[in-house]
Amino acid sequence: VKELHGFFYCGMHSLKKAVKGKVVYNCDMKKKTTFGIGGPADIWIEPADTKDLASALTALKRGRIPYVVAGNGSNLLVNDKGYRGAIVHLGSTRFKEIKVTGVRVTVGAGYSLPKLVRYACENGLAGLESLVGIPGTVGGAIFMNAGGWASPMYGNIGGVVTALKVMDGSGRVRWIEGKKIRFGYRTSGLEGAIVLEAKLGLRKDDAEVIASRRGNFLSIKRQKQALDAPSAGCVFKNPDGSQLTSGQMIDMLGLKGARSGGAEISKKHANFIINKDNATCEDVMKLIELIRVRVRENYGVDLELEVKIV
Repeated sequence: VKELHGFFYCGMHSLKKAVKGKVVYNCDMKKKTTFGIGGPADIWIEPADTKDLASALTALKRGRIPYVVAGNGSNLLVNDKGYRGAIVHLGSTRFKEIKVTGVRVTVGAGYSLPKLVRYACENGLAGLESLVGIPGTVGGAIFMNAGGWASPMYGNIGGVVTALKVMDGSGRVRWIEGKKIRFGYRTSGLEGAIVLEAKLGLRKDDAEVIASRRGNFLSIKRQKQALDAPSAGCVFKNPDGSQLTSGQMIDMLGLKGARSGGAEISKKHANFIINKDNATCEDVMKLIELIRVRVRENYGVDLELEVKIV
């Protein structure tokens, strides 16, 4: 906090002047994440457009203030003491534009992923239905290559990305061809870049057939995943080369239902930790450590976090 005080008290007006969009100080992150956990972020910024985003990044760099880009906060676990820096959110209407030409969709990074999935399905565009039930924004989903079924037809969102418009930390904007993006399991290789816009290549299909597939995917997720309680989705990535998923290992260790304060390892899906009763970040971290230790002791596997801790 001391490192930022000089900027806050001497440069607060400068940041407000540099950014046309929304700038909020001491922002309550419990209201900005699906987990509903965490202390306040020093600064919350919603740039008005791409040019404004570049101005915000310049101001933050000048003030030597660290920042994190967040979509809808669906995979964030925020520290109980908050975040000493800025959270940048592409929430303005300029980042939520969508254009459809045939099977080609150009969509802003701030566009709602559930809304995009629903729009595609209702308009006979296939390729996104397996993403139903995943909260968040298009940009966040692409950055982490969100998905669930690893198959050529119904896999991760990276499989339908044909091009991306991104901005680097210096405010420079460029387009990247989809084939040059290093999509992998829960990664896009885009560290250091901010996704601004995406071009997606979908397929024509009967809207009723697509709706049926979407309904099946959602039914499976509702049966197996803890979608009815505050969480950040799957806590751990599935380990490479293992015949067991992270959830299966946690389940076989009998850890479902384990509690720490207000946090609980879901009884429905062992790779979900839910905010059962006003949980704190510390509560969740204790369960994360419990799982990591037990899995390492029993399976010799070091689990890697899928949730991002801020």
